[in-house]
Amino acid sequence: MIDKMIKQFRGVFVLSLLFAVLTLIADALYNLKVIPADNPVLERWGIIITLFGIFGALKVFHPTLKKSEKVNKETALKKYASKYYLRLFFLLAIYIFNLVSLHVTGIKNFIFLGIITIFALLFCAPNKENIENETQVNPD
Repeated sequence: MIDKMIKQFRGVFVLSLLFAVLTLIADALYNLKVIPADNPVLERWGIIITLFGIFGALKVFHPTLKKSEKVNKETALKKYASKYYLRLFFLLAIYIFNLVSLHVTGIKNFIFLGIITIFALLFCAPNKENIENETQVNPD
């Protein structure tokens, strides 16, 4: 059961990472010819949203389970999966915000913020040992 879940996590993770990298490359190549549009307010808030969003996704949405959620292995895996997908979705939402901002304004800092978000996605790589430890049922 856990091996099946890990394969599913890895599949979704690899697809997310490929999506992020390919769309960043495509959008960056497309926007190299864009007329620069200065919008310091959007740039400043984009940086703040990205950095705090990454922190929030990695810290707040870390898929740790409470003792009450570890009733049995199957329930624990489902809870872990939902928290894992929420974390991945939140990071991808931040990434899409950066791509849309890059596309709309042409400010090159959004390329770098997208790259930072891709590196933050690497912290979401599924690990079998971590999943086994988090979903271990307590015999209480």
